[in-house]
Amino acid sequence: MTSPTEISARYDLTNEIFNAIAKRYDRTNTLVSLGLDRLWQRKLIREVQKVPHSTILDLACGTGTLTRKLGWLDGAQVTGLDPSESMLRVAKSRTPDGQDIIFQKGYAESLPLTDNSFQVITISYGIRNFADRNASFRHALRVLEPGGQLFILEFSEKTEKGTGMALQRFYIRRILPLLGWLSTGEKEAYGYLRDSIASFPPPQSVCGELERAGFSRVACRRLFPGIAVLYTGKKNGHDKL
Repeated sequence: MTSPTEISARYDLTNEIFNAIAKRYDRTNTLVSLGLDRLWQRKLIREVQKVPHSTILDLACGTGTLTRKLGWLDGAQVTGLDPSESMLRVAKSRTPDGQDIIFQKGYAESLPLTDNSFQVITISYGIRNFADRNASFRHALRVLEPGGQLFILEFSEKTEKGTGMALQRFYIRRILPLLGWLSTGEKEAYGYLRDSIASFPPPQSVCGELERAGFSRVACRRLFPGIAVLYTGKKNGHDKL
């Protein structure tokens, strides 16, 4: 288990990085993903629409791009939570008055939220930045209602051999950080993105972490062209922490 001191130190580092790029974060994400980030989020939202979703927590919401899209779903009350104050300021400034969205600061490892309070939790490109994924997944399970659903989007390198996979890794490790640097002027931030993707465990390992945290019906699938993964999991009706 990661100690509180280690968690604090990790977030000191990541908050410094994300605070520096907050205002240009959305534009740069679309640039470095070649516009695919929007496609992947649309797929996630379609999955959310298949299940009860009147209360949604968008965890690690960043600047609120996905949060606002979820906020347009009929009858949905959405909460966006993130540890970066700069990201949250941008999220609030870009949210129309007509949307019923609450933004608040908090950490995934110790969610400041009541038990069994959300039907859906979404996490978009956030779990790589968690200081303690196991603790974060346990807290996500805690605040989900019985029968609630978890949806996670995350980058993941393929490890297979072949020319196509080699080109994909070259893009992630060389081109992506270069585009991010040119777009934001922040070389360190997109070097961090490259390194965090390269060191992130394969999808089946993440599925195992979710199952050990208590989620059932855990599944994952790669989204075109294979560098993003959609994870899903459910809280059983009898789960209590």
